[in-house]
Amino acid sequence: MSNDILEIQTLAQVYADGVMQRDAEIWGSTFTEDGEWFLPGMDEPIKGRETLKAFWSQVMSGYPNVLHWVQPGIINVTGDEATARFYVQENIKDGEGNMFRVAGVYNDELRQEQGVWKFSVRRFASMYRGPVDMTGDWLGYP
Repeated sequence: MSNDILEIQTLAQVYADGVMQRDAEIWGSTFTEDGEWFLPGMDEPIKGRETLKAFWSQVMSGYPNVLHWVQPGIINVTGDEATARFYVQENIKDGEGNMFRVAGVYNDELRQEQGVWKFSVRRFASMYRGPVDMTGDWLGYP
């Protein structure tokens, strides 16, 4: 495995670590300064590391309990740019005690920023959202 692929795999784990620790600085550090995050149901991406961190912190305030797992990704590196696909799942408990699971896929674009791999674009697509026991709506691969 190349160093670039290992570094990108580690970046995805740092992203997950930021979620698990509920730490916007860790989470936000995985994006380029001008990074973009596309989420289901939103017409436009959230853009820019500082805007991303503020948005994420606001969203996370409604979910006091989140467990976020990421599987090793499929990564293609071309010079100082790369694409990747990471499958993730989360078990979430909201502020009212409702519990649900989200599973999906991130289709990513990455580039080196000051010699360090960062996500420049993250596009999340849900594959499942529903009860933790998986009796919810199965959306399948997007």
